[in-house]
Amino acid sequence: MTAKEVSRRRLFLGLTGAALGAALPKVLAGEESSPDVVRERQYDVVVAGAGGAGLAAAVRAAESGARVVLLEKEETLGGNTLIASGYYAAVDPLRQTAGRILDSEEAFARQMIENAGPAADRAKIERFVKEALPTLRWLEEKGVRFEERLYEISGSLARRNHKPLLPNGEGYVRQLFLAARRLGVTIERNARAEAIETDASGRAVALLVAGPTGRVRFRASRGIVLATGGFGANPEMVARFAPRFAGLTHDNAPGATGEMTLAAQKAGAALVDMGEIQCQPGCPPGRTHRVRLHNDVTRFILIDKTGQRFVAEDAPRDVVRDAVLAAPGALAFALVDDDGFRSYNRLIQKETVMGVESGDAWVADDLASLARQIGVDPGELLATVRKYNVGIRYGIDSCGKDVSNAKLIVEPPFWATFAAMTVHATMGGIRTTPDAEVLRTDGRVFAGLYAAGEAAGGLHGRNQLGGCGLADAFVFGKIAGEKAARG
Repeated sequence: MTAKEVSRRRLFLGLTGAALGAALPKVLAGEESSPDVVRERQYDVVVAGAGGAGLAAAVRAAESGARVVLLEKEETLGGNTLIASGYYAAVDPLRQTAGRILDSEEAFARQMIENAGPAADRAKIERFVKEALPTLRWLEEKGVRFEERLYEISGSLARRNHKPLLPNGEGYVRQLFLAARRLGVTIERNARAEAIETDASGRAVALLVAGPTGRVRFRASRGIVLATGGFGANPEMVARFAPRFAGLTHDNAPGATGEMTLAAQKAGAALVDMGEIQCQPGCPPGRTHRVRLHNDVTRFILIDKTGQRFVAEDAPRDVVRDAVLAAPGALAFALVDDDGFRSYNRLIQKETVMGVESGDAWVADDLASLARQIGVDPGELLATVRKYNVGIRYGIDSCGKDVSNAKLIVEPPFWATFAAMTVHATMGGIRTTPDAEVLRTDGRVFAGLYAAGEAAGGLHGRNQLGGCGLADAFVFGKIAGEKAARG
C-alpha cells in the first residue's frame, strides 16, 4: 500500500491531520533552533507511537495519575490500527452465549499455543487471553461500540471476533484520542524517536526525538513505552530478517518501519521471532490497491488461476499463506457474491469499487463473464462455485472448510479481487514479559522500558490468529501504560 493510498483512506475516514489534530500542539513547538540542538522536556511517562498500543498506553498511564507525552512520527495518529479491519478477538460469554457459540479461555489459549509453535510464550499468551475481555470492556467505557454479533474471520479459527460499529480502526482511534485529550495527555506529531538513553545503572530514562524544530530529549521519570509498530513497511528489514518474503507488497501504514526496534536492540534489549511474518491476501507485486473481500470466512472463496479452490478459507493464516505462495504464479483471487459484498462496511465497499476502476477488482452479472475478466476458464469457475454451494447445503466441503455457517454464492453481481500474499504484520520484535516489561539479552528486565503492540514480539510465534493483532495492541498497551505509570 502506498502512502498516497493510506492518505486517501484517512481522508475518507475524516481522520486527516486537520481533523484529528486541530486541537493538538504543534510538534516540538517553541523557538526556532538548529536541527542539531538538543532541548529537554520532562514527563512521568513517555510513549512513542500513537497507534492502538500507544494510545492505550498513554490513556491508561494518564488514568493512573501520570503526566504523559505521546509521540507520533507521522502527521496523522492511528498507525496500522487506523487502517486495520477492526476485528478484536476475545472470549465473551455474554455475546457468545446469546449466539450459541461454545468457547472458553482455555480453548482460546490452546489454539494460540498450538499456532505459535514450540517456542510459544505460554505465560504471555495466558495473560493476553485473560485480559482480552476486560480490555474490551475498558474500550467500551471509552466509547468504542461493537456489534452484538460475533464473527469468524480469516485465520481466527473461532467465532470470537468483535466488530466495531465504525469502519476499520476509526472507532478505536477516535475514542482513545478523545480520552487522551480529556486526561491531559500531551500529543506531539511529526516527532520521530531515534534513540533510547540510559543512566549509569542501565535504566531507560529518556528518548532522543527528532522534529522539524530540532532534536529534543524527552525525559521520563517513571517509564518509557515503545509502541512504534512493526517493520512491515520496511522492505530492507523484511529482506534482512525474513528473506522468504522479500519482494512482496505490504498493507502497512507508512510509519511501520521498525527503526525503534533496532534502537532498542542497540540499547541492550532482546529481540524475538524476527523471521516470523504474517501475510494476508492483497496486492501482487506491481499493484498498489488492496481490496479486502477476504475478511469474513463465511462469505468468500479463494480460487487459483485455473478457477479451482485449493485451500480451506478458514485455515490458519500460515496455511493459507503457504498455499497461495505455492499456487501457480503465487496468485489467487477472492470471490464473493453481491450479498457478501454488501455485508462489508462502507470502506471495504468503497475500496472494492475503486479496485474495479483501477483494475485490481472485477464485477460481472454472471460467473462466466467474471471468469473471462480475471482470465480463468469459465467452465471451471462455474463448476467450482456449484460444488462449493452443494457442499454448503450438505455440510461437507471438499477443501475441509467448516461450512456450517457459510453463505451460498448465488446473488449477482459477482465480485473478485487479487488475493496474492502481502506482508500484513511482523510478529517478531522486542522481547517482553507478560507485564510488557522489556527484557535484556541476558534475560534481565530492562528497567524503565516497556513495549507493546507490534513493536513487541513473542506472543504470536509463527502464526497470529485473526483478530489477535488489535487485541494484542490494546491489551499490552494498557498493561504497559499502567506499569510505566507506577515507575
